[in-house]
Amino acid sequence: MSKDTILGDSPSGTRPGPDSVVPGEGPVEDHELDDDGSTDTNSEQLTPDVPGDEATAFHRSRVYSLLALGFERPGGAFQEAVDADAYSTDLVESAGVIDDDLQERAQAIGAHVDDADVLHDEWASLFGVEEGVSVSPYELTYMPGPLMTNVRKLADLSGFYEAFDLEVAPGQNDRRDHICFLLEFLGLLSLQESTLRHVDDSEGLAVVGNARFQFVEEHLGRWYWRFVDEVSQHNGDGFYAALADLLAVLLKEEIDRLDVDPEWVPNNPEVSEWNEDVFGDSGRGCGGCGVNPQGVAGQDSALPDLDATETDQDGTFER
Repeated sequence: MSKDTILGDSPSGTRPGPDSVVPGEGPVEDHELDDDGSTDTNSEQLTPDVPGDEATAFHRSRVYSLLALGFERPGGAFQEAVDADAYSTDLVESAGVIDDDLQERAQAIGAHVDDADVLHDEWASLFGVEEGVSVSPYELTYMPGPLMTNVRKLADLSGFYEAFDLEVAPGQNDRRDHICFLLEFLGLLSLQESTLRHVDDSEGLAVVGNARFQFVEEHLGRWYWRFVDEVSQHNGDGFYAALADLLAVLLKEEIDRLDVDPEWVPNNPEVSEWNEDVFGDSGRGCGGCGVNPQGVAGQDSALPDLDATETDQDGTFER
């Protein structure tokens, strides 16, 4: 089976499914690094009974995908969604299925959606190397502790992606801890959850639920609030501040739903985040992450027939 990509267009063939092993439980600092630099895994996992249903999982996937698209450098995929009047429409529709408060935040975003050219300068002033990166989109920026501990966190993130047969799309230079990578991964887990609920696969749901539990508790759930605060401070009442507000409500709902207790990062972590010798050419000043999620423009964004008795041949819903 060929690798799927965590970013970019989905290749033909099967969608990524959970392997029998996902990144091990417990703090990443406790993991041992394997010879290839990845963290060790443990098949003895928690099996949380995560509440939810097939339709809500699908809509949660779409919200995560649209957030990832929104936080990337504005380009053709974003413009296509805007031109089709699909970005804000789909966001409001899916957010409303999840939570009324989330829908209210999504509606606020619609007032700011314009075109990619207009938002490009706004994006560059926040995240682009062109103007010095006002807000870092990288997890390691916010994590406390010695640099080597955070290098191991990168390996842990890679372990999550690889466990679900995902790899970064060719040509993408961002590190694995970029906010768009994390959001798209949670979106893919949600889509997988929807499919597994459709076929009543309790074992698969346990694996996906465990991965989601760990990923939120050990990664995005720890630092999203600082990212949201910084975007809001630098963007005022702009598009990205509205997007960050939606992200904050979605993650709070996710944390409550999963019943996780992330250890929040401090306001001023003492860590040297950037080191060329460790991270190579891809660092804090990288460009956008190039997400191109499916189903955000035109009829392709329609909700699948959830009354269908079988999934598609490749295990996914038609969108």
